[in-house]
Amino acid sequence: MASSMTVEGVEEILRGFAILPRSIQKKYLGGAVREAAKDELPELKALTPRGPTGNLRRSVGLKVEKKKNNATAVGILGYRSRADGNKAEQGFHAWWIENGVKVRRAKGGALKVPMSMAKKYPYLMGKVSLIGGSDGGSIYFPVVQGFEGNGRFKDWADRNLPQIKQRLIGKLDGALGKAIAEAERAALRKKYGK
Repeated sequence: MASSMTVEGVEEILRGFAILPRSIQKKYLGGAVREAAKDELPELKALTPRGPTGNLRRSVGLKVEKKKNNATAVGILGYRSRADGNKAEQGFHAWWIENGVKVRRAKGGALKVPMSMAKKYPYLMGKVSLIGGSDGGSIYFPVVQGFEGNGRFKDWADRNLPQIKQRLIGKLDGALGKAIAEAERAALRKKYGK
């Protein structure tokens, strides 16, 4: 699930950054992207359903990637997920909530989930059949109900990306002056020492 935006009309600002040392470019470009997007986190978190575990809402976050080979910073605002992630990185199911899923019928009779896995999700207990065994048993789902997606993230993105874009242009413009001043100070220190 992604909505992306490119910022046009900032070519002159980016040309100003291009003449600066790469480390200063990254610092100020990344900072401008973070400043432009961070105020959106509370609204995005508020429209995210809590769910039985709270993992999806907890996964809402902002990540700024500063590219190594060029003066580019990318802001990723949304749901974090990693297979081995901590509790703030368990938003792998965001796409399903956004877009929905169809009814699933298991091939061969029923979907089998080992009890060791099912115990991690207490909301499953009492809603399924439990069949014991030497391995601790398993739970079985003959049919997994589908549901319609809520589309909230897309609605939020359509509504807010133009504002974020305008805010980013302003932040970049302000950051350029600070970046130039820092580059000049660094050049003076290099030339004359501390």
